[in-house]
Amino acid sequence: MSDDLQAPLDALDLLDGPAEPSVPAHGLGRDGSLARDIGGYQAVLAIADPLTVRLAFIGADGRPLPTVPGALRVPFAAQVKEMKALLKEVRATLAAERERVEALLAVERTWPYGRWCRHYRDHPVTGAVAAGLIWEFQTPDGHWHAATPGEDVLVTVDGRALPVLPPGARVRLWHPARAFPGAVRAWRGFVTGNRMTQSFRQAFRETYRPGPSGAGAVLRRGRLDGRLRRVLAGGEWRVGRGGGPAEVAFERPAAGRWREVPPHDVPPPVFSEGVREADLFLRAAPAAEEDPFGEPSASAEIRGDVLRRVLPGTKIADRCTVEGPFLVVRGGLRTYRVHLGSGGVLMEPGNDRLLVEPARRARHKGLFLPVEDERLTRILGTAFLLAADQRITDESVLRQIKRGA
Repeated sequence: MSDDLQAPLDALDLLDGPAEPSVPAHGLGRDGSLARDIGGYQAVLAIADPLTVRLAFIGADGRPLPTVPGALRVPFAAQVKEMKALLKEVRATLAAERERVEALLAVERTWPYGRWCRHYRDHPVTGAVAAGLIWEFQTPDGHWHAATPGEDVLVTVDGRALPVLPPGARVRLWHPARAFPGAVRAWRGFVTGNRMTQSFRQAFRETYRPGPSGAGAVLRRGRLDGRLRRVLAGGEWRVGRGGGPAEVAFERPAAGRWREVPPHDVPPPVFSEGVREADLFLRAAPAAEEDPFGEPSASAEIRGDVLRRVLPGTKIADRCTVEGPFLVVRGGLRTYRVHLGSGGVLMEPGNDRLLVEPARRARHKGLFLPVEDERLTRILGTAFLLAADQRITDESVLRQIKRGA
């Protein structure tokens, strides 16, 4: 784009919503990488995906080395130190951008397509965040179409490319609370099937909606207290405790005061994000009285959906089924019910509790999880362990299993 055209567009941007923050590019190219020659090696820093930045050293044979070659440690120590410092800076910027863009889920914010391309799609760092997300684009007929950035195209959930959009077309972040359930399921299949690394939970995000009678959200467990005061949507909304101990209320500023707003007057993304904040608040609070086998949270329901999608591709697929709030695992000695909320295990027959610690190891080779969830990883580790319970060697675990078998 020529400078003559760029200047008017930048001027229009200033009149069309708040300016985007100045996000450092750190000298990276549009593909999120940078290469420097150091002592006969090429040091390559690259954003591999929205969660990962790597630094590798490539020798004359073209093979990348994950550590600094010995030949560079002393004579080129300053240059190596500079690359390591840059690696740290890029990682920090990428993490900050993930957090910033996730916060936009609760903001009713749109961008002109031209501005979105410059500040999101084409930015060396923010582009890595944007590439793993689902966006909505408004076509000239006024309809919104969900798509994700591909190779210079916008790809819809059915694999088609959106028509080329004019610079003034509107863009916004896709939120599952604003989508039909069928569309959410389709995008979850797209993310899983394409092994798409999302910058944060989006397709598999917990969602909440007002009750059918217009009542606010009542959380399934726990008691909120006065400490819950979360400002969201760029300061336009606040979420806190409502009339009941587990009820969530929404407020927005008016005439210098926070005033409560009826649930159905809260935009769907704001409502969903606010209740999610309250749910996360409770999960972070002490849970001594929580029933480890009680009604699961919205996050547990997401885990069940993920497991239904990923288990068929594993070697324990024929031994596992998701039944309500449990992952049922059929071992050689007993059948186990792993709770999707707490990760606790019950054994059949007898409903005896099993205390077991899955092996702490990397994810099983080839297994793709579309969400970052430590408890889900633990549940899967437990499932792999119990599906082969005849090979367990830990005597304390075996005693529990054989006691009621």
